[in-house]
Amino acid sequence: MRKNKKTNIQKAKSALIVSLGAIIGLSFIGLLAQTTQSMMIIAPFGATAVLLFALPHSPSSTPLSVVSSYAIASAVGLVFLFYGAGDWLYIGIGFGITLFLLQIFEVVHPPAGAHYIVVTQGTLTLHALAPLIVGLSILVIIAIFFKRALSD
Repeated sequence: MRKNKKTNIQKAKSALIVSLGAIIGLSFIGLLAQTTQSMMIIAPFGATAVLLFALPHSPSSTPLSVVSSYAIASAVGLVFLFYGAGDWLYIGIGFGITLFLLQIFEVVHPPAGAHYIVVTQGTLTLHALAPLIVGLSILVIIAIFFKRALSD
């Protein structure tokens, strides 16, 4: 009986640290975005935060996977946005190429698939990607700190 209580306490402590990490990460990016009046956060960052903080040991949660997958999705998405003019077939082909590259480079991070869709919808420009890189970097750095805190 005592063992279950300890397990529940450990679960609660871990869940608290995970939640605190996500709160700090996303709130800090939001504050910085508001202060600089630039877009530094997009919907896929929510899914990225779940992976980084709740599943920190997943291969999809490594800093290399997170940053590389967003870079690949951005690059392919921008190419298909500019040359495919938003045509549904080009969007599908580009998504397939993105997934192919994520697999080949072994940097699969599922939110990057959503990021690709955001990019191909034309809501992000090359100019808007720079602040997003800052936001993503901040999220990854905070997640590394919290991963270490959970390891103790």
